Amino acid sequence: MSSGTRLRSAGQRLETRHASKSNPIVTSLGNNTSEQGERRLNLKQIYALESLFQGNPAVQAARTVLSGQLLSGGISLRKDGKDVELTPQFKDHLREVWLPFAQDVIDCFLKWGFVPISYEEFEDETRRAALLSKRRKLSEPPPVRAKGKVKTVPQEPTAPAVVIPIVPSLGSYEVAYNMGGRQGYKREYKLYSNLPGTATREDEEARVIVRQHPDGAGNVNSPLASVFDLGSFVGALTELALTAESSRARPRLVTQQRKKDPGALEPGNLFFDSESRALQSGADHEENANQARALQFQQALCAMINKLQTTAPAVDHNMGSFGGQSSMPGKQAYAPPEVQPNLFTIPKVRLE
Repeated sequence: MSSGTRLRSAGQRLETRHASKSNPIVTSLGNNTSEQGERRLNLKQIYALESLFQGNPAVQAARTVLSGQLLSGGISLRKDGKDVELTPQFKDHLREVWLPFAQDVIDCFLKWGFVPISYEEFEDETRRAALLSKRRKLSEPPPVRAKGKVKTVPQEPTAPAVVIPIVPSLGSYEVAYNMGGRQGYKREYKLYSNLPGTATREDEEARVIVRQHPDGAGNVNSPLASVFDLGSFVGALTELALTAESSRARPRLVTQQRKKDPGALEPGNLFFDSESRALQSGADHEENANQARALQFQQALCAMINKLQTTAPAVDHNMGSFGGQSSMPGKQAYAPPEVQPNLFTIPKVRLE
């Protein structure tokens, strides 16, 4: 399906321009309004209507219901107000040729309000042979006189050409009109083929049947054109919703460098990426190892100080004394405490 927004833009109607008639000289010599000269129909709008007609499910549902009501009973022929009995062979011809043609005509009236018709030769060898056989039976050989005798010369009948109407496919033609008639009041429609070298030559054997005439700017008027804004709005809204969901599923991060504030806490101290976290973890591990070595050194130092303050050399210390009194005069020995002193340092841990 084509883009909904582009389809909506392509299906917009062209603005009709009206020439000014205030100049009395122009009015007396003939005005140059938009209705004068040849005008071609709005081809972009025609293609947009075709795309909406083929791609919108609601339009296709309405088309199916309408076609079923009109063509469900087939095609019948009437003569003098009475139905004509048809042969099985001709019924097949109506079903194969005229029913599809009637369906194409209905579709064109729904889409554009007009239908182009071209007459082409029907290539069916079986039916042509049957018509040729029937013509042979009905034809009588003309009499020919030769030397006083009547002589019949058989003539071989030629195969008849079966001509049927068809609706050309969109893209193979363009429709234009100009103002004609007694005083230029009547529109005369023309059909131009898109074959190379025929873009400016009118196809005189083709016809354009109009149900709703286009406006002066070449915009077509049809049942589908009247609801085009509503139908294209749904398609454009669906496309925009899909685009919004795609953008929401893949958000974009926009960053901007800020000026550092000495008194404020920097965001870099709060958030770390994976690489920075690994580097910081290594630095913390090294810092904790240094603190552990410092703690060991401090414990050794404290143990040495405790030993010096609470004990004395063996010669000075009275081993028999329960209180650890020294035998040296002026010296007072101290017994070691019951609980050895321990120092603990809490390691540096970063809370994230």
